[in-house]
Amino acid sequence: MITIHDYEWLRLYNDTMTDIDILELEIECKEKELSRWLDGGDLEKTQTFLTSLEKQGEIKEVINNLKTKLEEKQSHRERIVTLIERFEGLDNRILIMRYVDELSLSEIALLTGYSYQYIRDRHARLKKIIEFNGTKV
Repeated sequence: MITIHDYEWLRLYNDTMTDIDILELEIECKEKELSRWLDGGDLEKTQTFLTSLEKQGEIKEVINNLKTKLEEKQSHRERIVTLIERFEGLDNRILIMRYVDELSLSEIALLTGYSYQYIRDRHARLKKIIEFNGTKV
């Protein structure tokens, strides 16, 4: 019987990817804010030179901290991928190809040598099992 623990890696991988997406968005927003405080930016023009420099320093520190966290999450993702690539069996291969490699079910069918219908049915069964045990895919 398949249990949630068999596919805990999928939840961990999805959570890590979500964290990476959020960090990338936060960095992008902070970099845009920083550009507004740099020479000629709209926020820089409304403050004293010293205030502008202080704000730039604060934002640069936040950006550096976010980039450090992003690097840690990316390293974590790579470790997860390395671990799950060791899994065997068609079910794991389907889940890895679908959610890590982001392949379509028809591409998975071609690569595995199974029919599209078989892969589609097996994937649907896996999703039901995983969702039943509390992990959304």
